[in-house]
Amino acid sequence: MLKRQGFILLLLGGSIVLAAQDTVYVSGGIQHDGLFPTTDVSVDRARPRADWAKIDHLSNNYLDLSVHWLKRDSNKLGFNGLHVDTRLELNQWPLLGYETEFAGHGIGRLGVTADFDWGHIAVGDVYGQFGSGLILNLYENRDLGVDNSLRGSKIFVMPYKGIQLTAIGGKQRRYWNCYADGAWGWNYGREAIMGGDIELNIHEWSPVLQEKAVEITFGGSYVSKYEAADTILTVNNGQLYMYNVPRFVGAGAVRAEVQSHGWDMMVEYAYKANDPTTENSFSYRPGQALLASLSYSRKGLAVIGQVKYSDNMSFRSARQQIGLAGRINLLPTFAPQHSYTLAALYPYATQYVKGEWAFQAEVRYTWKRKTRMGGRYGTTLKFSVAHIRGLREDNRWAVDMTKSGHYYSDFNIELNKKITKRWTLNAMLMHVSYNTDAIEGHGDMVRAAVAVLDNKVGINDNVVLRNELQYLYTRQDAGQWVLALLELNLYRHWAVTGLWEYNIGGAAQETKDHYYTAEASYTHGAHRVAAGYTKTSGGYNCSGGVCRYEPMQEGVKISYEYTW
Repeated sequence: MLKRQGFILLLLGGSIVLAAQDTVYVSGGIQHDGLFPTTDVSVDRARPRADWAKIDHLSNNYLDLSVHWLKRDSNKLGFNGLHVDTRLELNQWPLLGYETEFAGHGIGRLGVTADFDWGHIAVGDVYGQFGSGLILNLYENRDLGVDNSLRGSKIFVMPYKGIQLTAIGGKQRRYWNCYADGAWGWNYGREAIMGGDIELNIHEWSPVLQEKAVEITFGGSYVSKYEAADTILTVNNGQLYMYNVPRFVGAGAVRAEVQSHGWDMMVEYAYKANDPTTENSFSYRPGQALLASLSYSRKGLAVIGQVKYSDNMSFRSARQQIGLAGRINLLPTFAPQHSYTLAALYPYATQYVKGEWAFQAEVRYTWKRKTRMGGRYGTTLKFSVAHIRGLREDNRWAVDMTKSGHYYSDFNIELNKKITKRWTLNAMLMHVSYNTDAIEGHGDMVRAAVAVLDNKVGINDNVVLRNELQYLYTRQDAGQWVLALLELNLYRHWAVTGLWEYNIGGAAQETKDHYYTAEASYTHGAHRVAAGYTKTSGGYNCSGGVCRYEPMQEGVKISYEYTW
């Protein structure tokens, strides 16, 4: 981070002389992830391009730059400062598994935000979320290749104590479509998204609620997408049909939350008007979603229960778009996001179109130190369960209790124990049921059991050793797996990692192959560089119910990150 006081040249085509008390600083980062493949990458099913076989280096590259101007004293308008954010992307030959449209290079983000005492105004590429994101969630996730920002504007206002208003509008980024019309994404003649949100913090108006430590929040939001009418033709039984598709599609949501003395209760409901698209086979059925959660926490104990209902809630800026791009909303998955490799082998992807009932509960308890169960340093036990089923065709609010209606379930128990000052043990047992036909569109139900043992030992202040042993048992899919990992951290700068994964088999799709990774990394201040050799088995990379398939790959991988 670079700072300078006094006057400085700023952006927007000119210079601004600042008062001596104002502060300007620059922040940003560089990220490079690369692979020198030793196999034919043209077989990557997500990118059917023949010229991939000629490429000997794949990489994703980002340069982020932000300039911040902070005023020491606000003026009559309550102006507090300005910041400009930009991102350069060089992804002409991206890593395996990214969609074809992801490949490209250019300015992926450019935005200016002015901060005031009463809120902020942003112009350019903007992000945002209304409530839980059921009708609007604009975010970036580089690991998945998702960036669904709007090129337009966003206004956030706090006109009175306890009231927050947000308005947003623009054209959604779908990889490099913002440059397709030659107007840098400012042409709204073909498509646009607009919406608003209000949140009322009732407790800020009531001394009685404040005295009783009760917080009550109500909110409501509305989003409308516009897309010019297209001629959609289909042939059914020799007859030609033309769809009359709506140019405007609206969605609304209401929510409420109450918090008091460790308790937190939340409920949110969303409704989307009929929105025939390629993804839902041009269904005119409206979409609905309902979220509810109840949690309680105090020192040493945390309990949460959640339920979600959704049906035909895929909301996209382009009616014929499929894949990861163009999604306006994001439905929380309500399924565990595991960090261990074999536990994450069968991750759940939210069923936006078919709909689902999802149930999740988690209990976490920590025994105090110097007790029989807690020992000298304390013990934490976590139990979680998730169960997701489809909807009945004859009653879209009813749970499908048939065998095919069972989409996913996860039962796991995890124990974390600090045995000595330098030795920590983590163990997990898990059982997962995964309907590959419902989630991926092929295959059958996979039932698997997973065991994990994770040891971390600090030999001294400069040497830390960590090892993992993982085992997965199933009679379906590729059968059983074993995994071993060894990680050595030296002098807080160096890390050497070795990973071996083997498919024991015992099922129809067994590979009996060895997969491995050997990597070394060095971290110094804001710099981190890593290099190694890897051979992966392939699978799905998921975050929040959104998944990207990564095919098997082998080669030398390198990465570099720098933030300032």
